[in-house]
Amino acid sequence: MSNSSVYKELYQYDNKHRLVLNEITGDVFISKTLAHYDYDVYRFLYEHHNLHIPRIIDFYKDGDKLVVIEEYIRGDTFDVVINDPDLSDEKKENYFIELCDGLEFLHNAPHPVIHRDLKPSNILVSEGGRVIIIDYDAAKTYKADRDQDTTFLGTEGRAAPEQYGFMQSDARTDIYALGTMIRDAFPDNRKYQKIAKKAMSFDPEDRYDTVRELKDAMTGRIGLDSKLKSLWPPPGFRTRSWGKICLALIGYPLLFFIAIGVKTKDGTPSDQFIIRMLVGIYELLMLDMCTSWTGMFDSVPLINHSNIIVRYVIKFIYSIIGIFVMMFVYVILSDIVRHFWDFMSVYFY
Repeated sequence: MSNSSVYKELYQYDNKHRLVLNEITGDVFISKTLAHYDYDVYRFLYEHHNLHIPRIIDFYKDGDKLVVIEEYIRGDTFDVVINDPDLSDEKKENYFIELCDGLEFLHNAPHPVIHRDLKPSNILVSEGGRVIIIDYDAAKTYKADRDQDTTFLGTEGRAAPEQYGFMQSDARTDIYALGTMIRDAFPDNRKYQKIAKKAMSFDPEDRYDTVRELKDAMTGRIGLDSKLKSLWPPPGFRTRSWGKICLALIGYPLLFFIAIGVKTKDGTPSDQFIIRMLVGIYELLMLDMCTSWTGMFDSVPLINHSNIIVRYVIKFIYSIIGIFVMMFVYVILSDIVRHFWDFMSVYFY
């Protein structure tokens, strides 16, 4: 793409990486010689800049290889930074949010760029604290007309199942790799372990659809594009544990009979129907809160606290609040129905 003679080698790290000097401008860059590459990826990165992506200064073909000249970044790899024992979970989360921002930039390209080898050693934290995603050797642009990847690249233990030939990589492939890093970075944090588990689902359909969804889950926001978990199978049947299955086979009928057996003293038939409906809804909501059935309670404050005692106390408090809310709704609905029937009786009779 340009004249390679302007770059003078200063230091050779290995067969692929060199430190070079632009003899015209005096700037120092990293030069990479790639045998595997997607030309469209580097063209996009060259034409579009982002804080979390190294600036591509130049790139050109040298025979069947691609030479890439990019910004030289001083800093540490992600694993060195994240594994600092003095780093708080809040600070770790901030780094992951920046990482998500960089991935969003790639995935939102006109032809989405899938990194396919996202791992701590391919992420830098600059001396200024900026998170930067590097090494696009395995990256590719998503092509909707393909059923699977033509080249299987990635790192064992980080690569998503589809990278082994099951289907074409897409944004959810990077989300899988991101999930493995969240799992490793927050070993004792229940909230983040849940996020990691969903991100690492074997079936891409069960993962977060977008990085924005995952980022919203980390920050506790519920995005407009957020997706609830599948309703089937229900709690008790999801882990295929015989103990939990037996408990569910007993528990669900019991909850049903409790709901239909509730009645109010001297209540009208409509009052009885309303209270039974509300008790049924309350039971489902409490089941959801305690088991993360749909995931809609996962962002509620303290619901996924790392301390198990705190979690149970918080869920108990929320359940008590739920009872008062249910009774309030019952009074309102009963009053509305009663006025409705009074109106109808006067109007028609």
